[in-house]
Amino acid sequence: MSFFIIFILFLTGVLAGFINTIAGGGSTLTLPVLILAGIPSVAANATNRIGILFQNIMATSRFHHHRQLNIKPIVHITIAAVLGSILGSLTAVNIRSEVFDKILAGIFLFILVVMFIPKPNLQKRKLPKAIEFLIFFFIGIYGGLIQAGVGFIFLATLNLVGNFNLVKANAVKVFIVLCYTIIAVIIFALSKKIVWVYGLILALGTSLGAFIGVHTAVKGGEKAVKIVLTIAVVAASLKLLGIIQIPTF
Repeated sequence: MSFFIIFILFLTGVLAGFINTIAGGGSTLTLPVLILAGIPSVAANATNRIGILFQNIMATSRFHHHRQLNIKPIVHITIAAVLGSILGSLTAVNIRSEVFDKILAGIFLFILVVMFIPKPNLQKRKLPKAIEFLIFFFIGIYGGLIQAGVGFIFLATLNLVGNFNLVKANAVKVFIVLCYTIIAVIIFALSKKIVWVYGLILALGTSLGAFIGVHTAVKGGEKAVKIVLTIAVVAASLKLLGIIQIPTF
């Protein structure tokens, strides 16, 4: 492995860890980089979870340190997401690579479109716990299967289950993602889909990014981040669809 790949993976990890901690969508950056580094999409999806795991360990501990995380009210939706992630992860390890390429490319392009659609102000309302459980079960399936963009989904959905400000919503998000990612990593590891060297380098970066993200308010820079994400997502999607051939690192 060249120093260039190590540097790119670490730098991408820092940016993704920061983005994921304060909002979401970091995996739309790390997954394309892993794919462009020559890792098959299914293995890239699995390897990316190592970065997600360490990032959320760091973020959860820092949010807890700053007294922004209250676990008791979210136990039921956490369990729902974990159960859903088991189904999603098992599906991800058994899906054929060429089929997963098309699914991942489609999701990337969908997320790209959603990023540029103005976000409506969602009306906060309290739902029955059974409905909340069902909603987060399906989010868990998506998180276990793909992960990319799940942060956006969590932040939007948390408007339905409680009166969370942005900081507390992100604290809840990283805790739930941490819980189901532990299970997902075990499933992917047992299936031997993880490229550990790439994953651990990415994890160093995401951990640092998460540390910075918890302590940093979002002050501008959104336009620049969207440009970087757009380039990476479009390039990887076109490669996955076989429309263009991009040399690997």
